Amino acid sequence: MTSDRQALSRLRARARQARADGCFVQAARLERQVAERAGVLGLAGERTRALLWEGYSLRQAGEDDLALATLLQAANERAVTADPADVFSALIAIIHISLARKTASFCRALLEQGRRFLADIQQPWTAPLDYLEGDLAYRRGDFAAARDWHCRAWAGWRDEHPRLTAATHLWALCRVAFRRHDPVELERLVEQLNHLHPTQALERQLAQRARLLLWRARRTVDLSHPASEPAPVETALALLAASADGASQDTGARQEALRVLALADRWEEVDAALSRQPLQPDTFETALLLGDLALNRARMALGLPVMDDEYGVAGDSEPLSASVPGALPEVERHYQVARQWAETEDERLETNWYNNRLKIFLKNITLFV
Repeated sequence: MTSDRQALSRLRARARQARADGCFVQAARLERQVAERAGVLGLAGERTRALLWEGYSLRQAGEDDLALATLLQAANERAVTADPADVFSALIAIIHISLARKTASFCRALLEQGRRFLADIQQPWTAPLDYLEGDLAYRRGDFAAARDWHCRAWAGWRDEHPRLTAATHLWALCRVAFRRHDPVELERLVEQLNHLHPTQALERQLAQRARLLLWRARRTVDLSHPASEPAPVETALALLAASADGASQDTGARQEALRVLALADRWEEVDAALSRQPLQPDTFETALLLGDLALNRARMALGLPVMDDEYGVAGDSEPLSASVPGALPEVERHYQVARQWAETEDERLETNWYNNRLKIFLKNITLFV
């Protein structure tokens, strides 16, 4: 049995290293081997933990359906030798995936299930659930509630299993501060995130993304001196390079990098990135980004400055009051796709934030004649 456990430990160490390097498909494959061997050996606790990490790795690789199937096995494990922290962590991951796919009411039911589970086992692990409450509020456009939940989650964070990473909590607070147009708080949070000196690939990307948000916030606040702070072009390019290797299917980093490059007037890099890896309008955010890029190209054709419409200040931008041949149809086409997604997301999440957000952008193209 000792040699068997040593073999499991070696596999698990390789899986950890693969995750740290951003090689999530490889990590999932290694964790599957651990789960299978642990099952043969009758090690229910080892099997549950391997299923948890396999599900996490599959999720990071963009295989949400496979991740859910694997995580459900871990969450439903009731063997006495299974660590309740692993079972709870699997439930947390299931809720995290559900927030992007299921209705708000379904997610609230899962959150309540998580709190009942903690009450049953008498454990104080509420920080991940509070984080997810904040994520749900963020997706619904309720940023005051999102901030309250994320602050509560961060205050209750402990550096022990089960937990989300410190970088995950701080990144969530950063993007809420960005949405709330609070550059002072955003700067403070970015400094905290940088001080963590993250070593894992995904955590380094969160710190880079936070720096991009801070630059965008400062740029918008100080439009009278747009060159006062150099654009973080190298950071944006690094994020694009990391997303191009296909290790993670999270498109958020890529979208933020493309926005920064466009605002920095680095259209050659934008075009090259979209040529290598076209952006599909298969979510509200990607359809909106494609419309924003087309809109800023139209501004440039008129000799107008590019604007960060996504930051929520489109009403302050200069009107597009002249015709730009070929530009308007492309802008409208992308925003019409975004409108369809807005209807879907507003219904799913029981909000009107997506349609209201889109109206800000549509005001600009109605000035074309």
